[in-house]
Order: sequence, then structure tokens, then C-alpha cells
Amino acid sequence: MVTMLDCIKRIPQILDGIIEDRKTNASRLLSGIADVKDTIDEIIFVGSGTSSTSALTARSFIERNVGIRASVYVPNDFCHNKKCLNPNALYVFTSQTGTSIETRSAMKLVKDLGYPCLGITESQDTPLAKEAPVHWNMGCGYEEYPMRTIGYSASVMCQMLIGLEIGLAKGTVGSMEYDALIRQAQQLPSSIESIIEKTLEWAEHSKWNMLRSQCLIFVGADTIYGAALEAALKTWEILQKPSIGYELEESLHGPNYGYDSNHCVIVLNDGGRENSKALALGRYMEEVIGNGFVIGAQVAHDQDLRLDLKSGCFSALELMSSAQALIYRLTVDLGRDLLAPQNHAVMESYFKTHDEVAGVQ
Repeated sequence: MVTMLDCIKRIPQILDGIIEDRKTNASRLLSGIADVKDTIDEIIFVGSGTSSTSALTARSFIERNVGIRASVYVPNDFCHNKKCLNPNALYVFTSQTGTSIETRSAMKLVKDLGYPCLGITESQDTPLAKEAPVHWNMGCGYEEYPMRTIGYSASVMCQMLIGLEIGLAKGTVGSMEYDALIRQAQQLPSSIESIIEKTLEWAEHSKWNMLRSQCLIFVGADTIYGAALEAALKTWEILQKPSIGYELEESLHGPNYGYDSNHCVIVLNDGGRENSKALALGRYMEEVIGNGFVIGAQVAHDQDLRLDLKSGCFSALELMSSAQALIYRLTVDLGRDLLAPQNHAVMESYFKTHDEVAGVQ
């Protein structure tokens, strides 16, 4: 039986394959948008759940490193409230299984307008892949659990690579810059392997405050903001404990007045632009509130988890691998049987978000 930890430990291999196969996917994309490539001035990502948090992770990476505007929308809002569509944007629709009803509806809207669009799914045989003018294979294979861990990491890598490949083709990214960033990404597999093991070992003696807390709050800045949102989503999905994700600065604008010992704040820190602020929040939660941790390149106290991040601009994926391993460990310790059969028939009798039938829009 495949455990969720087995899935998490497959991520390094999956990322290695995505990076290796990037030019195959890029060739299809650039061929499909050849007539409009030079006019593309924005990448707009549309997706729900993990497909949204992954895009939020990739967004600032693309703007900082590629020099192209990037935006993120959830499909329901996009379909009904996004009235001013950019005809010069590339619209990217992400759905791991390719069965998200609203994401497929959003793509149909853009297709009908004749704007360039791309679908990202786990295989070319998914409904969204068949409906998309151009398809980018996520390279994640089949993931055994609906609470996606592989899917997040694979989606982030694909979305970042899409930005890089378009930037390289348009000339906003030079070949030397491109090669340097790919070398950073290639550090991920070995780094994530060691981070998973280090996190599981750390969690053995650091789990009690988190398990006793009523709410886990993940915080991060820049690309790590998307990882914080995803960590909160996974905590609620897998651990089934209330959880919230905040951008670092926003976590200090209101929530800071409500923090108490029932709230465990976990600061994901890449050691970059907001390092001082991340450490300050970590110190406050640990020294004043008595319930908080910093995980990352620099930490506030000995009880925190210091990680040797090696992938530069891709460090959100390293930090998220730590969060994934931590959430798995907490879930097992709390007693939830992740191998128990899942039956969502009652829930789906009230609402249905995915449909495998081709042509459902």
C-alpha cells in the first residue's frame, strides 16, 4: 500500500523528470503560440485549490526573473467577474486531473474569444488536455491521494518553467540567466530528499505544541506566500485541523492582535528580503505567546528547524517539502488513518466540482 509519505518522497524524482522534459513541453507551447509569441505581455493563471496556490507561488518568480506580468485567478471569479480580458495574455489553466468543471468553463470562455491558452494536467488523456489548444504535461503521473502533495510541487515547477521558456523565447531572459536558473532548479531533488528526513526527525520532538493548538497559521513572503497558503490548505485537508495561510506582512496587520497560545504560527523563511521580519515574528510567537516556530534558512531559536536551502529562487519548493512532511507526521500522530477508504458520495450529492465527462463545461 502506498502511503502519503511515499508520495511526498516521490517528489524529487518527479521534479527531476519535469526539468529534464521541459523542452518537449516548451516546443509544443511555442509552436502553438508562434503567431502571437512576441506580443504576449502577461501570463494569467486560472485554477482552484492547489492549482491556485501553486500559481501564487510561481507568480512572483515569473515577474522577478522573467520580466513578464503574471496574474492569478480562481475560475469562478474569472468566469463571472473578470470582464476586462487582456488579448495579449497567455491564459494558463491548471487542473491535475483535468476534470475541474469551473476551470474547464474558464478555458472555454477564453478559447471562444480566440485568445492563446494552455492547459496543464497530469496526462494528455484528461478532458482539459483534450479541450486545450495546447497542453503541457505536468509530469506528475498518477497520485494516489486526492490531497495533493506531488501535484503542488509539479504544478509550481511547470508554471515557473512556462514563464522561463516564454521569457527565453521573447528575449526577456538571456541564455546565461536561463541556464543559471535551471542549475538552481536542478538542486531541488537532492535537497528535498534531505529536507524530508530532517523534518521528520525534528517533528518527533517538536510536534506537541502543534498537536495541542486549535489552529496552525503558516506565514511566508514573496514566493513563500503561495507555499504558506498551500501548507494551510493541506493542514485542513490532511490533518483536519483549522489552518490559515498569510503573507508575512499581512500576518502583522490584524491577526497579530488575536494570536494567543492556542495558535501556533509557523514562519516559512527563505532568508531573503523579509528575513528580519520573519525572525521577529518567530521570536514574538516563541518568547511572548509561547507557541511558534521558524522553518527555513535562518531561525530565531534552537527549537526551530534550520534548513540548508540550496535552490535559490526555487526555495519555496524546498520549504513546502518540509511543510508536507510535517503535516503528514502530525496527521499520523493525531491518529487519522490516511489509508482508510474515502467515500465522498454524500458530499457529491450536494455539490460536484469535478467531472470526467468530456465536453462538460
